[in-house]
Amino acid sequence: MGKKRSVAGLGITLLAMAGFCAGACRGKAPVENGTGGEQSPAGVQASAEAGPLYWQVLTEKDGEYIADREGNTIPLARYRRIVLFSPGAIETLFLIGAEDSIAAIPSVRGSIWPEEKTRLLPVVGSTSRPNVETVISFEPDLIIGNTMTLELIADLNRRGYRAIIHGSYFIEDIFNSTLLMGRLTGREAEAEALITEQRGRLAAIRSELKKQPLDLKGAFIYAADPIMAFTDKTLAGEILTILGTRNIAQGLSAAQPILSPEYILDQNPDFLFGALSFTKIEDVLSADPVILQTRAGKEKNINIIPSSLFLRPSPRIVENLWELYGEVKKFAAKSSPSGDESKP
Repeated sequence: MGKKRSVAGLGITLLAMAGFCAGACRGKAPVENGTGGEQSPAGVQASAEAGPLYWQVLTEKDGEYIADREGNTIPLARYRRIVLFSPGAIETLFLIGAEDSIAAIPSVRGSIWPEEKTRLLPVVGSTSRPNVETVISFEPDLIIGNTMTLELIADLNRRGYRAIIHGSYFIEDIFNSTLLMGRLTGREAEAEALITEQRGRLAAIRSELKKQPLDLKGAFIYAADPIMAFTDKTLAGEILTILGTRNIAQGLSAAQPILSPEYILDQNPDFLFGALSFTKIEDVLSADPVILQTRAGKEKNINIIPSSLFLRPSPRIVENLWELYGEVKKFAAKSSPSGDESKP
């Protein structure tokens, strides 16, 4: 049975940005309180800047458990009927060849990769209005929620079901949860091979940037009136760093700070990525007249990026980085570097 534990660093509730996710498990053995310490899978460590990993492995007297940052825990064991509300977790299971363990998924706006297969899976309801009884009807031995389903997961834990939140927010965090999902489904070797492959792709981007640096600055903005952006303490911010660019929201205090017109004009971004509430480039240009006075606005270095491309906690995000890298290179080809005095 999943319980709340008092584990240092695991009680942090993060903003729900990812709203974008053989037999009944009644009669499960309860999780006893233990004194075991925390550890991470081999090769994955939380960075000082990113904070603790969303999923931690706890070693207790009676075995190993996974604990999420909300305090939910599940035994680290093999599961065969998993109901998922996290699109990132669903994609992860397909990537490691564990799709046979999926019992049901949610209905979502947009799509979940691989769409030709996920659209054929049983649907358990939406992430915004999940129903406990519908979840139970699928007789799951594990339920994996996202940060929009905190109440659902808490309710299922109270009923004695094994339920946990999936909510990776940094690249290493995504690798960590991928390795652990491999252990939860008997696909550990496949998960390790996938992460090795994705690390190679990251290394290739870094190699390209060494040969041709991108001296650009920009931001992911996701709301207008006021204009809001992701800082460097988020997955979106980390992506900008990996792409060799400077996030103009770097160092701002709030996780999703407001960018005032004066600040935008002073920073003079070379490019802007619009997401979430922005559906077309014109939405970004009309968000504030000051944008047209920036290099991004004057040179139309603006693009709309689906949130799944940079917010979904799936290993596919590394593949998506190459697509974003291509966009930024196009901006660089049109723009001279930010420090060029010939530019206004």
